[in-house]
Amino acid sequence: MDVPDSEELARCVEQIDRGRLAKTLCELIEHPSVNPFGEAPDGEEEGEKRVSAYLRDRLGRLGWTCDIDEYTPGRYNALARLPGTSAGRSLMFAGHMDTVETTGYPQALTGLVRDGKVHGRGACDMKAALACYLEVAEILAAQSISLSGDLLIAGVGDEEYRQEGAKALGATGPRADAVIIGEPTELTLCLATKGLAAYDLQVTGQATHGSVPQYGTNAILAAVRLLGGFDDYQRALDRRRHPLLGPATVNVGVIDGGTKPNIVPSECRVQFSRRLLPGESPSGARAELVAALEPGTWSIGDAWWTVDAYELPEGHWLAETLRIAAKLSDVPDCDPHGFPASSDAAYFGSPVALFGPGSLAQAHSLDEWVSIEDMATATAVYLRTAFLTSG
Repeated sequence: MDVPDSEELARCVEQIDRGRLAKTLCELIEHPSVNPFGEAPDGEEEGEKRVSAYLRDRLGRLGWTCDIDEYTPGRYNALARLPGTSAGRSLMFAGHMDTVETTGYPQALTGLVRDGKVHGRGACDMKAALACYLEVAEILAAQSISLSGDLLIAGVGDEEYRQEGAKALGATGPRADAVIIGEPTELTLCLATKGLAAYDLQVTGQATHGSVPQYGTNAILAAVRLLGGFDDYQRALDRRRHPLLGPATVNVGVIDGGTKPNIVPSECRVQFSRRLLPGESPSGARAELVAALEPGTWSIGDAWWTVDAYELPEGHWLAETLRIAAKLSDVPDCDPHGFPASSDAAYFGSPVALFGPGSLAQAHSLDEWVSIEDMATATAVYLRTAFLTSG
């Protein structure tokens, strides 16, 4: 692959404006887009409407065409295009506009710049990447750059829950030759992502008076004993490792049972999730766990929340293109990695790699932040990838 070494590209990289990056991210944070998790958006803080309008207005002023799709009532995608001049390969920069909730997070919706970082809900997951995409657009417009292939920017909804935005975009098009998703990968090249399957485990007991528990069956204690088998199951998973993603994992997230402390509980409900590796299915993971646990008066339902795992096909040109762009941008680690969380990568209908500023350690936290310098580095990688892809 030819490596671009042009004055034009060098000028573009030199034009990256850290102050503008921080300002854009603060504005995106202050356009709230909390995911309502399956409900209709309630008020101005929920849903992606405001962020999609912001992307449309910013990109429209720079000469991009931008369409907003209300793919379900109150939920939005934004898709912008900078047409290429010839038949070069097309590249899409994609990112989700929704964030998790702000409960317990003071000033979550105020973008704060402090000590070289931008703080606020969505700062790293993943409005930082959206800000980087806008910076790329600003620079290309200022330098009057025309690429040979189409460049697209997609802001999608609902990644934090059921990925309905990416599914809608993947179903209706357009398809790009390659997609980069700017999830917070700590500036590493992630060529695979885990999936997710969430289940309910229902444990049944027999209620009786709390003073004579021997005459009943305590569903909570039965659930605790049953959950001890999850440790053995995880050890079995640890022995099956994906080369980029490592082992699948299981996590118990919710336990709910009983009514009063003087009543032996007759029911206990446990919600747990299983991270899926490429090639695994929710039904297969469920069957595997059912076989691993001791028999008893319990049942596991079908997965009620699923996200597909994804892996870029081996040897795809996107991996090498992104690696070269990262190396030219002085990214310290240019080896391929896996993204341990789930994402919407499987639903765009195009080859996908993940690369972005920020860390999962800050995502969903009560002090979410991203380094401005990492945003500048990510922008340089995106610019170089656009030039390389366009040829």
